[in-house]
Amino acid sequence: MGKCFKERNEAKARNDQQRARELTQRGEAHRANMMLLDKEASAKIFQENNQNRRNEVELHGLYVSEAESYFDISVQEAQDREESSLRVIVGKGIHSDNNIPKIKPAILAHAKSLGLPIEVDPRNEGCLIVSL
Repeated sequence: MGKCFKERNEAKARNDQQRARELTQRGEAHRANMMLLDKEASAKIFQENNQNRRNEVELHGLYVSEAESYFDISVQEAQDREESSLRVIVGKGIHSDNNIPKIKPAILAHAKSLGLPIEVDPRNEGCLIVSL
């Protein structure tokens, strides 16, 4: 994908508009395919990590935007089951760049933006508890 866009820019610099359009279309097709594959991968990761879990959701291995989407779905499902709380496993950020967590602060902020009471589990800083 990146190669197509780089070559497109080179074609534009040479004023080869036809080649630039062709490379743009090819790059966009690669981007669409990449997004589809990312979505399929996140679904598989989520399903694998959340087999046989009830009242708990594991968000490790997902990008922040994917984690937020699965969080929303999990909260709705827990509310539909009339659960009083949902345990959200977000990790401590050990596997993130510079050991800085990404999912945890994003889910904390996202839950608060939805008006959901949420707190860090006092027994495990890699888990959050959402009151429903």
